Amino acid sequence: MEKKQTHLMYGAVTGVVTVVFYLALYLAGLAFKPGVNYIPYIPFLIGILMNAMAYSKANGGSVTFGNVFGSNFKASIIVTLITVLWVVLCMFIFPEMKDKAMEVAREAMAKNPQRTDEIMDKSMAFMQKGYTTMVVSFTVFGGLFVGAIFALVGAAIARKN
Repeated sequence: MEKKQTHLMYGAVTGVVTVVFYLALYLAGLAFKPGVNYIPYIPFLIGILMNAMAYSKANGGSVTFGNVFGSNFKASIIVTLITVLWVVLCMFIFPEMKDKAMEVAREAMAKNPQRTDEIMDKSMAFMQKGYTTMVVSFTVFGGLFVGAIFALVGAAIARKN
């Protein structure tokens, strides 16, 4: 029997809500504060958990751990794709974001007494060149890694008959 799918709707809604959280943090000037960057993972987790429950309910509880994990991971992929699109758009909408990120990175490097100015300058030049690639790569791999963990949690708590 074909399982009813819920990942498209929950993934899309969760992705949009996650992007709204990122935007709100940036506009509030909190995006580069330590620890604050984890806040958008809250709606991500909630959305995946809601998908797990909805998937189980839509299929009358006749699901397995693997079924629920698959649905959750598909939703996570959608969230990650929406987030990647947002990151790419941010580079055009908020070009000053790159400068702020570079400034924060330089400050973090300056805290290490073993880093000389020469090493910091080389590191900053490397980051400047590969900024877009690094940000998109971290967004993709970070989103999929966290999404897999959230998918496991959701699969574990979903009701199964």
